Amino acid sequence: MSNYFSTRKQQLTQLLHKYKSEVNTLPEGTLVIYQNGAKWYLQEKDKSGKFKRTYISKSKTEYASQLAKKALLNNFIRDIENEISAINAYLRVRKQCKLDKILNADSPYLSLLSDQYQWLSDQDYESNPNHPEALIIKAPKGQFVRSKSEAIIAYALFDHQLTYTYERALLLGDYTIYPDFTIQHPVTNKLYIWEHFGLADQAKYQNTMCNKIRSYINAGYVPGDNLILTYETADYPLDISYVQGLIDLHFGRDII
Repeated sequence: MSNYFSTRKQQLTQLLHKYKSEVNTLPEGTLVIYQNGAKWYLQEKDKSGKFKRTYISKSKTEYASQLAKKALLNNFIRDIENEISAINAYLRVRKQCKLDKILNADSPYLSLLSDQYQWLSDQDYESNPNHPEALIIKAPKGQFVRSKSEAIIAYALFDHQLTYTYERALLLGDYTIYPDFTIQHPVTNKLYIWEHFGLADQAKYQNTMCNKIRSYINAGYVPGDNLILTYETADYPLDISYVQGLIDLHFGRDII
C-alpha cells in the first residue's frame, strides 16, 4: 500500500501545480458574499495590511464568477496540501519490513509461494506478440507493461492479491484479442476484462477504442459488470484513487 500512497502523492502534486497555475490567471482579491448571494464584495489588502471591501454590482457577473472560481481552486489547493501533508506523515511513520523483498519479482521465495498463492503466479500463457519493444514499464511479478497507467492498475491488482494476467490471448468470435488485464474474482472465480484507453482524446485512437468495446459487447461482455473500462487524456490522467474504487466495486473491500 505504500506504493499506492507514493503514486497518489505524485498525482496530487501534479494537480496542485495545475490549480496554482489557474489561480495565477484569475483576478486579484477574494470574493465575499452576504445575504445568501444577494450582495457581492471584493476583499483586498491595502498597503497598511488592512482589508478593504468593494461592492461588486450585478452587472459584473462574469467578474464575480472568476472570483468564485478562484475561491474554489484555493480551497482545492488547501485540501490537496493537507492530503499531501498527511501522506508524508504516514510514509514517515510506516515501518519498513521485508515484504517488498519477499514479493519482488526476483525473490527466491516466489517459487515456493506461487503454488500456494495463485495471485503470486504468472503462469505461462499466450501473450500479445505485437510491439514487444513497447513493454518498458516495470510491473509486479516481473512483468513489463506499456504505460505508467497500466503499471498503476497492475500494482493495485497485485496489492489487493487479485489473480490477473496481462495481455493474455482471448478468442472473440473468429479472431484473437489481447485484453490489458484478465482478472479472476477470488471468491466466485468469475473472469473480468479490464481495458485501459490511454489516448482517449486522440481522434485516430477513438475509432480503435470504440471498435474494441463493441467487439467485447458483441461477445457478451458487459461494461460495468465483467468489462471494466478506464480512460485518460492529456489533461486528465488516470487517478489511482479511481482505480482503487473500481477494485472495491467489482471485487469487494475485504478481498485481501
